[in-house]
Amino acid sequence: MNGRWAYYWVQIMAHNLPILWFALMVGLLLMASGLFVKGSPIQLADAIWVLGSLMVMSGVAIKLFDSLKTAGLLLVVTSLIWFGVLGCLAWLGVSLTQISVLALVVVVTLVMGNLVHLLASVLREMARGAFQHDAVAESLKLNAMPILLSNLTTTFGFSVAAFFDSQLIEMAWVVGLGALISYLAIVTWVPLILLSWFLEFRVGHYDDRHGFLDVVRKMQRYPRWLQAMVWLSLTLLLISGVYLSQFMVSLIPVAMMLFACWMLLWLVWRDWQVSLMAILTSLAAIVLVLTGYFSVQSVVQISAVVLIVPLGIVLDDSIHYFSRYLRSKQGFFNTAENCHRYALSSVGRPIWLTTQLLAVGLLVLGFHPDEWIRQASLVTLLATLLASYIILLWLPAFQLKS
Repeated sequence: MNGRWAYYWVQIMAHNLPILWFALMVGLLLMASGLFVKGSPIQLADAIWVLGSLMVMSGVAIKLFDSLKTAGLLLVVTSLIWFGVLGCLAWLGVSLTQISVLALVVVVTLVMGNLVHLLASVLREMARGAFQHDAVAESLKLNAMPILLSNLTTTFGFSVAAFFDSQLIEMAWVVGLGALISYLAIVTWVPLILLSWFLEFRVGHYDDRHGFLDVVRKMQRYPRWLQAMVWLSLTLLLISGVYLSQFMVSLIPVAMMLFACWMLLWLVWRDWQVSLMAILTSLAAIVLVLTGYFSVQSVVQISAVVLIVPLGIVLDDSIHYFSRYLRSKQGFFNTAENCHRYALSSVGRPIWLTTQLLAVGLLVLGFHPDEWIRQASLVTLLATLLASYIILLWLPAFQLKS
C-alpha cells in the first residue's frame, strides 16, 4: 500500500476536525443507542467481566508504555468499539449465547492488539523527533495493511469455519462486525483523537531499536542445543497432533479455517512459504498448549471452538511480524537474515507489548464462572505466550547469523 495516502488522510482530517468530531459522536450515539432501545445482547455479568479485563489491561499499559494518556486511550477506544459492537448487535436483534460471547473476547483482543501496534509506532516515531501529526501518518502507513489483513483473516477464517459448523455462525457475525468497526476506528477515530489530543513525549526504549536481537544472539551461542530443541519440538508437535485428534469432535471447520487464512495471506503477500510459516507457527503453539492443558484434565471430547477461538487471536502477531519481514524483503534487504533483523527491530517490541497485555486480560477472564470462556481464555493465554516465543526468538535464531 502506497504510504502517501496516510499523509493525505491525516491532512484531510486535520483540516476538518469539527465536522469529523460531529460525525464521530453521531455515529457512536446511533450505535450505542441500540443498547437502550433494544436491550443488551449479553448478560450484565459477562459485560462486567470484559470491562474488568479491559481495566486491568489498561492499568498494566501505563507501565508498559510509560504513558498514562496512551493507557487511557487504549481503554477508551476499546470500550467505545466494544459498546458499538454490542449496540449494532442489539439493533440487529441478536441475543448471544454463552459460546457466542467468546466472539466478543476475540473482538476485544483483536482491537487491543491493533491499538497497541498503532500507538507503539506513534510513540516510536515521536521518540525519533517526529511531530505527533507526522507520527500518526507514519504509523498508519506502517500498520494499516497488517491490521486490515489481520482483521480480514480472522473474519474470513471464522466465516469459513461457520459454513461447516452451524454453531459458529453467530460467532462469525460478531467477529466480522467487530473487525469492521475496529478497522474503521483505527483509520478514523484514533487519528482524530491524536490530532486533537497530545500524548506525553518520551525518550525511546532501547527495545524500540533492537527488539530481541540480543536475546537471539545469546541463543545462537548454542547451535547444537537449538538443533536438538527443534527436533524435540517437532516430535512433541507430532505426538500432540495424534493425541488431540482422538478427542476432536470435528476437524473439518478447523482445517478449512486454516486453509482459508493461508489462501488469503498468499493472495496478499504473494509468498506461499511465508504464508504457510505464519499459519504453522500459530497452529503449533495452539496444538502444543492444548495437549498440555487437556492432558492434566479429564476430557471426553474437544469442540472445534476450542481451537478456532485462540487461532483467531494468535495468528495476528504472526501477520504483523511477517508483514514487516516481507516489507523489508521487497525493499532494500535481500537476505532472510536482514529481513528477520528488520522485523525484530521494528515490530518485536509491539508484539511483546501486545502479548503481555493480552495475557493479563485473558488471565482475568480465566476466572470467569462459565467453563467455555474460562477454558478458551486460558488456552489462548498460553498459546499467545508460546507463539510470541516462537516468532520473536526461535525463528530469528535459525535465520540470523551469529
